[in-house]
Amino acid sequence: MIKEALEFLAGIQTPKNPQVVLVHDQPFIVNQNGTLGEAVRPVDVSWPKQGLVVGTLSGLVDAYKAKVGDLGDKVALHIQSHLQVSLVNVNLDAYGKRREYARAVHAEDTAFEFGKFYEPEKFIIAFRAGFYFNEEAVKVQQLCSTIASGSAVAVNDDGISQEVIVKSGTLTEAGITLPADGIPLIPWRTFRDANPVESRFLLRMRGVKDGLPLIAIFEIDARWKLDHVASIRSYLHGELPDATIIA
Repeated sequence: MIKEALEFLAGIQTPKNPQVVLVHDQPFIVNQNGTLGEAVRPVDVSWPKQGLVVGTLSGLVDAYKAKVGDLGDKVALHIQSHLQVSLVNVNLDAYGKRREYARAVHAEDTAFEFGKFYEPEKFIIAFRAGFYFNEEAVKVQQLCSTIASGSAVAVNDDGISQEVIVKSGTLTEAGITLPADGIPLIPWRTFRDANPVESRFLLRMRGVKDGLPLIAIFEIDARWKLDHVASIRSYLHGELPDATIIA
């Protein structure tokens, strides 16, 4: 009984008459009901070829100029995101794969966290490391330094804008209104070879009883990734005007 059962199961699992037909020189499996099945592709027995990995756009440009990996004619620079750009062959090989010759990967080099409320001193340190200092960034640091040195800070919030009043000793400074439409700042979020991209952010403070307020920056610009890709494209086009760039 056991032998008969195994033979029955084997008959179900294994096609009795597997067939293959050619359609425009491409082999296809013929299903048991006579319909055309999946395409038969050659088994990929080639070893994967490791592409060169660099950390800058200039390094990728150098790899392109050096024709790393014996570049053919059909190559392109593919901007996959604001953090990665690849030098690839635009044609697929016999196994349906696209060869990657080199890749530039930007490792995020700052620890600034958007949407997180920092204590004033920690905010100043993280902000200084995470942003390119334009005129607006200098104003933000000056404001936060004033708050960090104050003995008491009041935060008035009407749901749209905030007013911050700092008291140092017996002196009360004038109230500072944080803009409701955002502040133009330039965070380091992509390759530093490319031109920095300015976006708008909300600076907000959260009052703390008997203490200094917490400070946070919130993202409000939904286009910043596209703007960074455009900046990368502009850099690559300037360095390699004849190269094909795909974004």
